[in-house]
Amino acid sequence: MNGQAAPHGHGGGAMHIALGVQTENFPVQDFLTTANTEATIRTEPWPQHHRAANLTFSGNPDRRGGEWRITDQYTHRHPAWTRDAGFPAAYDRANPPYVLIFRVQDKYHVRLSTQAGLLALGPDTPRRLRSDPKGISDVSAGLLTQFGISANTLLDSFAQQQAQAIEAFDPANIEDARERVFAAILRRQGQQAFRRRLLRAYRNRCAITGTQTSWVLEAAHITPYRGAQTNALSNGLILRADIHTLFDLGLISIDPNTLTVTVSSLLAGTEYAQLEGNRLARPARRSARPSNAALQEHFNTFRR
Repeated sequence: MNGQAAPHGHGGGAMHIALGVQTENFPVQDFLTTANTEATIRTEPWPQHHRAANLTFSGNPDRRGGEWRITDQYTHRHPAWTRDAGFPAAYDRANPPYVLIFRVQDKYHVRLSTQAGLLALGPDTPRRLRSDPKGISDVSAGLLTQFGISANTLLDSFAQQQAQAIEAFDPANIEDARERVFAAILRRQGQQAFRRRLLRAYRNRCAITGTQTSWVLEAAHITPYRGAQTNALSNGLILRADIHTLFDLGLISIDPNTLTVTVSSLLAGTEYAQLEGNRLARPARRSARPSNAALQEHFNTFRR
């Protein structure tokens, strides 16, 4: 969903941001998944730009045939549309700002752009977004990536790779099976220097369960491994092997605001559901504690 916004009238700085009338071309109620004429959504945080926040939408049947709008953006402006996030202080008619709301599955993400910024995105920008200052369009995974939004949860990404990784059984490989198992364990435990540092920082305990059996404790990256720079202690957790798997799949995550464990609804009724709300154990040294930005990035791909 997009809407052209001006800081002084016509949207961004007015009391409400007008969106348009519910039609087949503007299915706002489908977008908000509501049958009512009012809805409040919780938007996901944008790391290093803004926190999570609420947006209230309402349809006014007495205005322009039932126009929908985002309400009260004068005194309760969404943090994505503030000067701190880059919203212009002066309105430029030649390059107006745009407010953008993306829905990926059941999560909403809010972003800010300008007309020139949208045009610079090239073919990833939907044609309708180039020609119409208000509306709803399907967008590509490429466009989501350009705005720092993941199109898939971690579990979705794993399922796609799993479908492509079917390995045929080969009896010739049986003789080196033991070596392959050992190699897999070592690989899973993580780079040994990184793992040793994390074990010391977390006193040889799983950060979520408290397990102390060293053979099943693994070095987990919060943000996926992208070279040596991601082996910082603040980007790691010591986790029990099964918890590590569920963490990597986005079925278990850490709420960066409360530092408590969040468990996917897909694990309801299992022993893992009991971990919900448990507080994450953290190292005594501040420099070794997990990065809030890294936790936020992982939480954004959590499968609720």
